Amino acid sequence: MINIRIPKIVLMTLVLFSSCAKDVLDTEPLDKVSSKDVWNDSSLAEGFIFDTYQDVMNLWYNQRTDDWTDNTIPNVGSRNAQIGNIQITDDYGWNQYSKIRKCNLAIAELSNSTSINENVRNRLIAEAKLLRAMTNFWMARRFGGVMKVDKPLQSDEDFFLSRMTERETYDFILQDANEATIDLPETAEKGRFTKFAAYAFITQAALQIGDYDDVIEAANMVEQGGYSLDVPYSNMFKNFETAMASPEIIFLYHAGGERSRFIDTPMQNMTPNNSNAEVYPGKLPPSAIPQFANGDYFEGWPDRWPSQNIVDAYLIKDNGEAVQKTWQDWEGQPSKLAWQNRDDRFEQTIVRDSAQYRSSIFTFRRGGNMHWTSFEGGPWGVSTSGYAFRKWIYEDEFVFWDLPVDYAEPIFRLGEVYLNKAEAYGRKGNLSSAIEYMNYTRTIHGGLPALSSGASLSEFWNAYKIERRVELAFEDDRYWSLIRWARAENASGIPELNGYKLRALDMQFDGIFHTIDGGGAGAFPENFVFEYPKRLFFPIPDSEIRRNDKLTQNPGW
Repeated sequence: MINIRIPKIVLMTLVLFSSCAKDVLDTEPLDKVSSKDVWNDSSLAEGFIFDTYQDVMNLWYNQRTDDWTDNTIPNVGSRNAQIGNIQITDDYGWNQYSKIRKCNLAIAELSNSTSINENVRNRLIAEAKLLRAMTNFWMARRFGGVMKVDKPLQSDEDFFLSRMTERETYDFILQDANEATIDLPETAEKGRFTKFAAYAFITQAALQIGDYDDVIEAANMVEQGGYSLDVPYSNMFKNFETAMASPEIIFLYHAGGERSRFIDTPMQNMTPNNSNAEVYPGKLPPSAIPQFANGDYFEGWPDRWPSQNIVDAYLIKDNGEAVQKTWQDWEGQPSKLAWQNRDDRFEQTIVRDSAQYRSSIFTFRRGGNMHWTSFEGGPWGVSTSGYAFRKWIYEDEFVFWDLPVDYAEPIFRLGEVYLNKAEAYGRKGNLSSAIEYMNYTRTIHGGLPALSSGASLSEFWNAYKIERRVELAFEDDRYWSLIRWARAENASGIPELNGYKLRALDMQFDGIFHTIDGGGAGAFPENFVFEYPKRLFFPIPDSEIRRNDKLTQNPGW
């Protein structure tokens, strides 16, 4: 008899998701359950699928790929992966085949099961197929073609497989996702797939490979799901309850406080570490203005901060038009002018000088409570960019690193689907439809004037790339979008990913806007060149190629 050990997370997930949890617990001890029992009991089979959800969502939740771009300035001493220094000995996520094996095992065993209700069985198979598609897509964006593993390999089979082409890989991904749409329900418990989640995923994967008709068709299906853009935009990110209730979110990852701590969430590495001196001696000096409000103390482990570069992307409402002004335009001006009439998402995403954060006023100027010279322990605990994050931070539930917190992160949402559709229309040359779909998030979330229907194609692309950057800021999109745009436009390089000096705000206490180079701790050294097309993909780890001589290395590595 083959025994399957059911991890503890299955028990947790069953309690959260399954109305039959009591029946499962009454079946027999779950530390050792036979494979026959698992695939002949719907609750145990669901438990296996829920465990697979957890494994795959670990690839999608809190990924922080914006740290590879000019959206952020890494903190002093940051532990972030330095993508500019990647070597062929690095892994960067190549081997995700244990997750794929679990999907394959579920598909194979459930397909042969005669004891589970057909509708339940088909739904579980569909979930496994979408989980397999999401895992392969996660790998394909990083490596291009991957090995096709579509069944549980037995001990006497060849484990050393060759890679599919990138096109074949995406065909397999999209086939899985399309098949999943057939048997997934239109509605489901939070954290389980619906057919609209599968369609939303298709818009993302098909866009990355350039299947624009598929993007549009899948987006059309999502629009039949009854979703709507959330207002205010921050509802999806500011606390657990509003995220769970959002009419915009198509699929989210969520974890209750019984299995989630502050340290497990994005908040841990996006929160300052500073407090009044009387609370924690050796931090904020009494001379800093203002002191934090009573009860406000900040105990994160900051790894990065929003850059002036991303701040410059938030457009300004000016006499019925949306215009862009950069740090050069504000240099030497009263800083308060720089924050007026911005895109509505700016204040909902980024904390700027003299803005309220929890019950305190944050001041990023010299002599303020969040300037790097006002931290007695050195610059690590406070912003090195002159800004802090508001998006993803639950200000009304602030806790410490090891305390429980309910947390939810959107994985697929309508705003991205609209932008995916806009980009697909733009690539197909349907300018009016491209502008229409871009304007949804621009006007409803951003509160900006719509881009005129008479705009030129180049005006659309300039506006679209700004819109996508701010709408999906810190949602792990920008790096992949820059890669996708360069390939679609037959570019000879990606200047946004070359060595650069990020800008940081460094004002005197008089509040006159002044910036300095802030890239000293950046992920890309100033002289770094994004070697094109070599760096469109990561290298296949050298250890994998030595183990499997059927694997080929990506060009240039």
